[in-house]
Amino acid sequence: MGISNLLYGRMEKALSALSSSSDALSPDSGTPIEIDDEAKLKIILWGDPQLSCISPLRSARVSSACKDLQNSHSVFDALVLLGDIAESGSWCEYRFMQKLLSPIAEKFKYIFAIPGNHDIRIRNFKKQAQRFASFLRTIENGRPCPDGRYWFSESVNGYKFIMLGADRAAFEGSYISPAQLEWLNNELDSEKNSGKPVFVFNHQPLKRTNGLPVTFLGKGKWRGSVGNESNKILEIFKRYNNVIYITGHLHYCTSQYTYEDCGSFKAISVPTIGVVNHGAFSKFTQGYILTVFDDKIVAKSRVFGEGKYVDKSVPNAEFTIDF
Repeated sequence: MGISNLLYGRMEKALSALSSSSDALSPDSGTPIEIDDEAKLKIILWGDPQLSCISPLRSARVSSACKDLQNSHSVFDALVLLGDIAESGSWCEYRFMQKLLSPIAEKFKYIFAIPGNHDIRIRNFKKQAQRFASFLRTIENGRPCPDGRYWFSESVNGYKFIMLGADRAAFEGSYISPAQLEWLNNELDSEKNSGKPVFVFNHQPLKRTNGLPVTFLGKGKWRGSVGNESNKILEIFKRYNNVIYITGHLHYCTSQYTYEDCGSFKAISVPTIGVVNHGAFSKFTQGYILTVFDDKIVAKSRVFGEGKYVDKSVPNAEFTIDF
């Protein structure tokens, strides 16, 4: 833990220096997040914080985004971090994420995080699952993954949240085991007559959705996606008509690719909160706010670090999913 403590201390000093500089990000407190009181469910979606012990700017961006939530008078049902919480999966990076989230934890009934490839790819898989769960236990209202695995479900205000996660380490994709696929199908089957959307969260999108391969370096048949199990997940989704599949990983901005109606399911690709967002609208600290009503889901993109909603001239700055 000596090296971890040393790196954590350096992260603290770097963030303090950046926060007091003239270039510090500071969200506009005059345009706080406002939520319709009639909403049945209120969710904040953040992709890829990717905190790094050698890149303090990422911590500063996430810190500014957290301040935007502090400025809001609203209370939310869930914050979902869509993977790549840490650049290298080290304990000091998770510990620093806990530091940034602690002041806003009371704003949420639940704080969820799913693993990304950066969280697990260079670590012992079983030990990293324990580290990931420990990280979530340190956060008030955090929901750790159970039983040494990353996949589980939770009911939030009567809506099912399904968290997917890799069953072994991979550099870029995500191996979803037969056991997890069977479990996913059973979880969806239990909600097929509910009349409500089911929210499925994973780090990587499915192949040929959300602008792939254009939105991920523009090449490769599977790159940027789950990988080999992508078609298997797709076949499961085709059996139902109420799946909202929400992912990160692409590092792509709010754009025409953000939302896709895939027929049997809807795909939402969330920009990054900590690292670079590629594409035409390339501002940092982008994410989404979802408000769920009896008959629709309303999604609004926000530049949290600036405390401003994305202008409606940007494709998918705001969209509605009728239900």
